[in-house]
Amino acid sequence: MRDCPLYKSSAWAILIVLNSSTIWAQDNSNNSHWSFHSPSQTSVPLTQTPSWVRNPIDAFILAELEKKGEVPSPRATKLTLLRRLYFDLTGLPPSPSEVSSFVNDPSEHAYQKLVDRLLASPRYGERWAQHWLDVVRYADSDGFEYDDPRPNAWRYRDWVIDSFNQDKPYALFVQEQIAGDQMFPENPASIIATGLHRLGPLRLNAGNQDKKKNRQEVLTEMTDMIGSAFLGITVGCARCHDHKFDPVAQSDYYQLQAFFAPTFPKDIVLASPEEKRAHQQQMTLWNQKVEELTGQISSLEMPYRSRIEQEKTANLPDDVRLALAIPEKERNEKEVELAKQGLRAIAVTESELVSALPTEHQTERTHLLQQKTKLEQNKPADLPQAMAVTDASDSIPETHILRRGDPGSPLEEVAPSFPVSLSSLADHNLTGTIDHTDARRTQLGRWLTRNEHPLTARVMVNRIWQHHFSRGLVETPNDFGHRGQAPTHPELLDWLATTFIADNWSIKSIHRLIVLSATYQQTSSESDKVQRLDPQNKRYSRFPRRRLDAEEIRDSLLMTAGNLETKVGGPGVFVPLNNEVTNLIYKGSWQATSDPKEHLRRSIYLFLKRNVRIPLMENFDSPSTMTSCGQRHISTHSGQALSMINSPFLNDQASVLAARLWEELEHSESPLNAIVQNAYQRVLSRQPTSRERELSSAFIMNQAGLDKSDYETLNSRFLSDSDSSSPNLKTALTDFCLVLFNLDEFMYIH
Repeated sequence: MRDCPLYKSSAWAILIVLNSSTIWAQDNSNNSHWSFHSPSQTSVPLTQTPSWVRNPIDAFILAELEKKGEVPSPRATKLTLLRRLYFDLTGLPPSPSEVSSFVNDPSEHAYQKLVDRLLASPRYGERWAQHWLDVVRYADSDGFEYDDPRPNAWRYRDWVIDSFNQDKPYALFVQEQIAGDQMFPENPASIIATGLHRLGPLRLNAGNQDKKKNRQEVLTEMTDMIGSAFLGITVGCARCHDHKFDPVAQSDYYQLQAFFAPTFPKDIVLASPEEKRAHQQQMTLWNQKVEELTGQISSLEMPYRSRIEQEKTANLPDDVRLALAIPEKERNEKEVELAKQGLRAIAVTESELVSALPTEHQTERTHLLQQKTKLEQNKPADLPQAMAVTDASDSIPETHILRRGDPGSPLEEVAPSFPVSLSSLADHNLTGTIDHTDARRTQLGRWLTRNEHPLTARVMVNRIWQHHFSRGLVETPNDFGHRGQAPTHPELLDWLATTFIADNWSIKSIHRLIVLSATYQQTSSESDKVQRLDPQNKRYSRFPRRRLDAEEIRDSLLMTAGNLETKVGGPGVFVPLNNEVTNLIYKGSWQATSDPKEHLRRSIYLFLKRNVRIPLMENFDSPSTMTSCGQRHISTHSGQALSMINSPFLNDQASVLAARLWEELEHSESPLNAIVQNAYQRVLSRQPTSRERELSSAFIMNQAGLDKSDYETLNSRFLSDSDSSSPNLKTALTDFCLVLFNLDEFMYIH
């Protein structure tokens, strides 16, 4: 608390000491903060250099630059824009043929055609779904001590990918996640969407369970996610007391939580009535066959089993035999214990039974057991299930304000209601107490997607802007409250929000506006003057340089090596991990997926275990999935360099690329130059400079143990696999590819 800026004021310090809630009451109750007012229809500003403006975004940016006497940067080269677009919209690099096609296209609409093609690519959904999955802290396991797997979580992940690829209106995207089971009960995809409410970490400790506490943790996860993902407000801060800075009282928090009071987890079968009937018929038939075989085996064994039991019973002590003869319900405590001992003693083992069977009955029994095993292996597959939720059909549990958030200390009961600071947006029949005759989550979903809502559209367009420019117009994407950052361009934010709504909440339309703007197409280079005037680039006088994130790095390595498996959807893939990593698992094990091709799929399809993260991904700042991640932290440390140089995965991909370069080598007067040129095209999407060719050739020759005198005979060395120097050359090529993977130019987007 002493680090709080308000604490430095003696007046505020007194208020904090006397009553912390007084701060909320006096400072924030007027709801004057910009984010609590609906976006306004802002007019596009006039500029002194209208020729630079490609769309309204540029007018807003240029107007702010002109106020400071600054000018935007020049347009980036076609090659720079190509690589920038590919990574921003698909998370993958362009292939050499795609580079050649775009760079050599003289059409003035070449760039726009490329934008439309990438937005229509299925790779787009895979890339942008990852951003959303960060926000909703998606994972394929529970977390905490047990960290049990969630076998059906992947359906939600695939639903998100499909939603982005379909350009599903964001309003519908929100509604389906909040209340898809209620609003669209006949649509299986909408039911899958409600898996949002079950994505939070789940504590399942051993021993006695505190049911009230466990239930409250689930409700807390549901409520906090509404604040982080959709409202962009830290509503979770009001769980134990009135929010210290934003107009969210503790009562608001529990009134919002009350929307989820009747909501409970449920795995729902995704099948039509006809499919369910057909499956039931298959199961009935299968059970009948199992019972028939079991009966045949039992009938065959019974005489021999009974004889062995009788012989063993005859050898029991008298008191044990007598105890067994007494009906079970009539036995006293001592007789119960004696009977247990007797049953253990007369139990027939497998070897005893087989020895007692005649040869012909042994053969018949073996045949029946084989039939049963085969039948069990061919059991009809379970119908697909979705990790979803449903509302209680009987009484709705009460919701109480909890003293300090403790479920064991309930205070007054509250009914579902929207936060007071935003209640003016509710319909006249939704102000205050919610009508219990209508589904609660349905009302919440409709309220969140009202056109007049001050936060929903703003928060989403800010997220889109953030992932194109590395920073949102509001730099705190999950906090639009008093403690968050004010927007650098508030008029632009409102214009984007209102345009978003007017265009049927189309996410792709916002992408298109942004990437077609002159602002987005600027170069990332900066002069000393620009750096001095705007060191953090808050006025967007240039395009920000950014490092690839963890998924982009891994996927780009696979793509560049020609190894990427483009299969879509399905359960998460378990990739091979070192024993040092898998030994950290507290419960269960990590078994790599049997098909090696599966290990080469895009990172979004890998099994995401909360307590065991893939080292390469963790080194490059893949987020913890315990809480919502609105913006990834970008770090630089030695572990990253060690991963890129030493990890088996990197070396494998370098080896695969080297082999590909070798295979594609055609007869040439200068084969080494041809290989270097091909490598640069694949890894960096460009031709090497003369100096780079010289250095690369020298490096390869040095790694292969060759000197300048060998250069003239390299052609035959490269093209003859029988030559003794070939293995050395191939190893040298692998080292060369590994070096290219470690270049800043591969790791960063300009």
